[in-house]
This record gives sequence, structure tokens and C-alpha cells, in this order.
Amino acid sequence: MSTYPKARLAAVQMAPVMLDLDATTDKVCERIREAGAAGANVIGFPEAMIPGYPWWIWMGDPGWGMRYYVELFKNAVEILSPQVRRLSEAARDAQAYVCVSVTEKDGGSLYLTQLWFDPAGDLVGKHRKLKATNAEMTIWGDGDASLMPVLDTEFGRLGGLQCWEHYIPLNVATMGAMNEQVHVSSWPIGLPDPTHPFGVQQCKNAADYYALTNACFVIQASQIWTEDQADRLCDTPERRAMMQVGCGFTRILGPNGVVLAELPGDEEGICYADVDIADTIPVKFFIDTAGHYSTPGMMQLYVDQTEHRSVHLEGGRDQQPVTFEELQEE
Repeated sequence: MSTYPKARLAAVQMAPVMLDLDATTDKVCERIREAGAAGANVIGFPEAMIPGYPWWIWMGDPGWGMRYYVELFKNAVEILSPQVRRLSEAARDAQAYVCVSVTEKDGGSLYLTQLWFDPAGDLVGKHRKLKATNAEMTIWGDGDASLMPVLDTEFGRLGGLQCWEHYIPLNVATMGAMNEQVHVSSWPIGLPDPTHPFGVQQCKNAADYYALTNACFVIQASQIWTEDQADRLCDTPERRAMMQVGCGFTRILGPNGVVLAELPGDEEGICYADVDIADTIPVKFFIDTAGHYSTPGMMQLYVDQTEHRSVHLEGGRDQQPVTFEELQEE
């Protein structure tokens, strides 16, 4: 771009109404409109926000967790649905770009997906987590690079990843090569054990590294753990003891890694930062990992952005944006 806009970024920290598709969608829409009323141009939400992160996968074996998987499947988000229509309407009311992470139902499988809406309410992109993490593989299938967008908008080039995708160097390199300028980093909570590789500080470290490596603003949005979620999922004292209330770490980072805004880890809310996209230029002067600071004569990465499907049906998946009007027709 030849001009570098100013923008107000918003990071939402909240808890779901666990395994309740409609109630959680309504709660997300309230936050979208709240951020829009505060002047936000880009709004980022935590991982698996609708209808909640499947914490039971870490609390017991897959057979024990099947009861919750069935509920998750029934409450997952389908792209052409009343719930997506409500998200579209909220983005249009807010006049903002909105990135919401959901459990997406596609046929008989589930995927962890960031949905991107523009200020007109159009569904303009989606990103499926490329590789579910560890026990998450019992819940979500894999995405592919055909669903790894960076959107060219009037508020900069917008993209996103979810959770441990930020630890994978090839993911970071791919997004950097698309000259991402504002990044939505979607997370569940961090675990309360400070020595755990998924502790709160470790999750923060991933976003810090990402901001500096790709010289972009980072909207890091996390959930918080609540007693309501514990009541819903934890059927023994031992399972309840695995978590503690709070454990959020929602922040907005500058391209130099500086924290521009943040929220306490134990409350729901929205933090905001007014930014100048031109602030990415001095950091790129020092390190453009896909440009002058790369070494293509020695190391190269090839990314296949074609769609991969096990069964090819005539016509394939429609990758075109779904307009606000089309969503209203469903």
C-alpha cells in the first residue's frame, strides 16, 4: 500500500456459555457491537469462542469425553446458519472487521476456524487451524493453506492464527511472506501451572515473538476460566482442581513487541489500542524475514495453497466471499 492508515484495534477477553451455541453467539454479538460503539476498526476474539473450548480432552480419556463431543457437534457453527447471520449483522452494525474463532461443522467433521467479517457484514475469509494440538486431534480435523488468508483492507493487511500455530516456524514464515500488518492471535486460557509449556507466560511469549518476527501489530485475545465452565465439565474434585478461575492474558502488541494495552487475567472485557500502521516500517527496516532479511540462496519454503480434499465433488468448495445479502437469504 502507498498510504498507511491509523486504526483502533480491539481485543476481547470473555468466557463462553459452555456448549450453548445460541447463548454464546448472542454474547459474542454483544461484544462486537460494544467494540464497534467504542470506535474499533478491527476486533479479535479468543480461540474456540463459539461454543467454548473442549477442555474435557485434557481431563479424561476420549471415551469419557464422548458425551461432551456429542454436545459440541450439535452446537458447532455451520457457515450458512442463523448464528453466522447474527455475527454478520453484528459486524455490519459495528462497521468493523471482526475475527471470531469457532468450532466449525463441515459434513460429519469439526474444525477450529477463524471467521472474518468485513464492515459490510460479508464473510470475507476463514482460517482453519492447520494441525490440531495433541489431544485436540480427537475433536478437530486439519486445515490446509488454501484457508490461510491475509486480507488487504483499508486498515492494513489482516490475518490470524490460533493457539499453538504461533509456535510453528513455517506458519509464521508463511504469514510473514504475505506481509501481514495486523494479526489476530486467538487463544483459550493459559494453564495455571507456571512451569507448563502451555502456561500463561508461555502463551504470551508466543505472541511477543510473533509480533517482532513478522513486524506486525498483534491482537492477542484469550478466554478466561469460570466456575460456570467448571460446573458444566468437571464431575470430580480432581478435574475441578486442574483449572483455576481467570488465567486470561488478553493484550495488544506493537510491531516492536511493546504492550500497548492489556486486561487483568480474571475478568471479561475489551482492551483497545489506537495504532498507526506506518509503525511497522521501522521494524521491517531491521528485519523483514520474507524480504531483505531472508536467505533464499540457502533456505526456501514452498507453500501449497491449493485446496486438498479426500473426495472431489464437481464444483468443489466455493471460496468466494459470502455477502451480507446472501447470508440473509439462508
